[in-house]
Amino acid sequence: MAKAWGLSQCNIAAFIDAAEDWEEDQKTRYVIAVGECGYGHDQLADNPDSIDMDIYHLDSMKELAEQFVDEGLFGEIPERLQFYIDYDAIARDLAVDYSETEIAGQRLIYRCA
Repeated sequence: MAKAWGLSQCNIAAFIDAAEDWEEDQKTRYVIAVGECGYGHDQLADNPDSIDMDIYHLDSMKELAEQFVDEGLFGEIPERLQFYIDYDAIARDLAVDYSETEIAGQRLIYRCA
């Protein structure tokens, strides 16, 4: 979070306040938005929840594809066809809109709007 914040003597007090007050998911959202999505610190310093972003705590795009199929995002899949789904192909398609990163040793998949 300090790297994304651009921590310096000028902004250390605001950084400490945010580090104490923000929930873990807000910190993660801020780090991804500033470090990966190109948002500026000034856009999010007051409210990291203001950005439209999807974050999934998964290890791979294939796991995201499997989750989306399970949730029915591709419609109802008949049971007899479930073994023929190409999750790798779906994962490649998802990689157009979603990206992967690692923060504090945890793999995340995200999409910035």
